[in-house]
Amino acid sequence: MTIATRALFLFKKSLPTTITVTTTPKSQDWRNQFKQTQLVSQISSILLQRQKNHWPSLLKNLKLSSSQLTQSLFLQILHKTQKTNPQVSLHFFHYAKNNLGFQPDAKVLCTLVHVLLGSGLSKPAKPILDSLIQTYPPTQIVHFLIQSFKAADFHIQVSVLSSVLDCYCNKGLFFEALQVCRKAREYGYFVSIDSCNTLLSLLYRKNELRLAWCYYGSIIRNGVQENVLTCSLIAQMLCKDGKFEKIVPIIDKGLCSPVMYTILIDCYSKRGDFEAAFGYLNDMYRNSIDPTFSTFSSILDGACKYQNAKVIDSVMSSMVEKGHFPKVVPADYNSVIQKLSDLGKTYAAELFFREASEKRIELQDNTYGSMLRALSKEGRVEDAISMYNIILERKFFVSEKCYSAFMSVLCNENPSEEVSSLLKDLIGRGFTPPISQVSKFIVSQCEMRKWKEAEELLNVILQRGLQLESFSCSSLVRHYCFSRRIDSAISLHTELERLGVALHVETYGILLDRLFKSRRCEEAIRIFDYMRTHDMLSSESFSIMIRGLCHEKEFRKAMRLHDEMLKLGLKPDKKAYKRLISGFG
Repeated sequence: MTIATRALFLFKKSLPTTITVTTTPKSQDWRNQFKQTQLVSQISSILLQRQKNHWPSLLKNLKLSSSQLTQSLFLQILHKTQKTNPQVSLHFFHYAKNNLGFQPDAKVLCTLVHVLLGSGLSKPAKPILDSLIQTYPPTQIVHFLIQSFKAADFHIQVSVLSSVLDCYCNKGLFFEALQVCRKAREYGYFVSIDSCNTLLSLLYRKNELRLAWCYYGSIIRNGVQENVLTCSLIAQMLCKDGKFEKIVPIIDKGLCSPVMYTILIDCYSKRGDFEAAFGYLNDMYRNSIDPTFSTFSSILDGACKYQNAKVIDSVMSSMVEKGHFPKVVPADYNSVIQKLSDLGKTYAAELFFREASEKRIELQDNTYGSMLRALSKEGRVEDAISMYNIILERKFFVSEKCYSAFMSVLCNENPSEEVSSLLKDLIGRGFTPPISQVSKFIVSQCEMRKWKEAEELLNVILQRGLQLESFSCSSLVRHYCFSRRIDSAISLHTELERLGVALHVETYGILLDRLFKSRRCEEAIRIFDYMRTHDMLSSESFSIMIRGLCHEKEFRKAMRLHDEMLKLGLKPDKKAYKRLISGFG
């Protein structure tokens, strides 16, 4: 064999070894990666170059399955298609979900939301964003959104995060919205001042003033430039805090709006300081800001409250001059009264209401309803009751929301026979009271030992099939137990069972104890079983049951409860446990 022949022989012999080397795990990973890249390219080409109705047949040729379409693969396809046509990315997302069983995770959803919002496709992005918010925590959403930004323009980053914040605010989820702001700041990102204002407004409406002030502080600290709307919101917060005089320095800086002036004028008018009110009204004219109907009605309302005829005439003239009132008011009494009532200007509304009554002008049912609602919301209980009696007597038809406001103000009153009677009448007529407030009202009745009135009101509520909060029923059950009216306690509990309501754990302890003392063992067992279904068991309730059953010589049942108690980890302390097991002796 020549040297050349031997060399060729050795080369051929080495070939199998070479092939073996190329099939190592590392090489296999490379092959898989190449195949995936090729698949991404093929799918992206189909999506971008062919019409949507041709996708199924073309993708079928690729034998694309749900196991192949991983989150990573989808993100690569999204990356390929988003710049050319983000609408195609969205269509493929829905196609993959509906036809390939694709289940997107938070990262995919966040990336898609970023693509859509960044392309101005806010409408199709909304349902995806809603789904994200319902499924994942705010911090995780912000994290994945920021991961998807990479080289995105600053204004797009701000726009996307602002849209997320707005979405939470629109749903009234202010805690989650605050988490979005905090997490964004941790990453060095911010939201727009408009979105900041949206959250600030939500906190104000929810009466979360402390949180609102803290959030406003963070806006200032982070250098977000506030605007006129921000200042208007701050003015409203100052007014609610009773510090409306602090609005003046803000206006003096030139950051003024009709809202801010109206707030100041309203506050001074409520105090009867009409000199200051007219002073700021003149400032509005000097700053070329037109006073609104609300601005004038604030002064008019204050003048009516303090019966200042001179101011009433002056404001009325201005309102007619500006077109806020018709020159011939009788032609539009309903509109004027309803408009003033909607603004909460009850004294001004009463002025026209009395005038219409004196002139025997027939008003609409809605006008009486708007007056009832406004008087109730302003806390003018006696006047609201008088208006309700007129409505009842003349059989006017007014909306549910008017009666709801009326019941709310009644529930906040000290319990009296008149208020209790009115609530019973309203509920009996089919109107639904604010459950939390009427529950507290019944507790107040019990605390004042107005047991009969509390019982009667509770019976009307239960007959309507309405569910009260458990603490209100607990007060009455305890009263029945302590006054040895066990039948009444059982009867009330039967009604609560029908409605699926459970009492407080402590109340159940008193009830079980009284049942055993009355030798009503079977009823105690039945109620204990009901407690079990509502997860209301406690160490004390087990102890009462075990002692009671032992006293009735029902040792086997007592032992079963003893074992259940230990299994649930509700064993009492050592001293109490010794007393308990002594009953088995």
